[in-house]
Amino acid sequence: MAEHGACGSEGTAREWSMGYVMGHRSVPLVRVHVRRQLALWGWRGDAQDAAVVVSELVTNAIQYGRRIGRRVWVRLAVREDGALVIDVSDPQAALPPRVPDQSPPGPEEERGRGLFLARGLGAELAWFPREFAGKTVRATLAPAPVPAGDGDVGETLRLR
Repeated sequence: MAEHGACGSEGTAREWSMGYVMGHRSVPLVRVHVRRQLALWGWRGDAQDAAVVVSELVTNAIQYGRRIGRRVWVRLAVREDGALVIDVSDPQAALPPRVPDQSPPGPEEERGRGLFLARGLGAELAWFPREFAGKTVRATLAPAPVPAGDGDVGETLRLR
């Protein structure tokens, strides 16, 4: 999609993207779509954690990047090594306050927990400007380790 600018697909085994209205009602819909897509792919990581991470990134994009008539774009890609790349793109070039600061928010603060939570779930976070306007915030989640004897009968499938 041209809308994504710098979101390349080199080294990706699977890729999916969709644009959403920049309103808070889109957040639960994004979570459903992410869980469904990861289930269809059979991604080996924690799909619930991935849904929480994307939910936090989309919430931030809506909170800080909203522009009338524009969309927030979500892109999922599974790299060849099994890692999940989550890109959330919005039309605002500036980063919200506290992004460089990795310290937890204070107990009195009402906001600022989303990126801290995403890191706590194991996401590596980065961001980059988009080609024409705005930015993309990227979270990368590692897949679950493959247990010894992968594919043996009697293995347990973890469901949430």
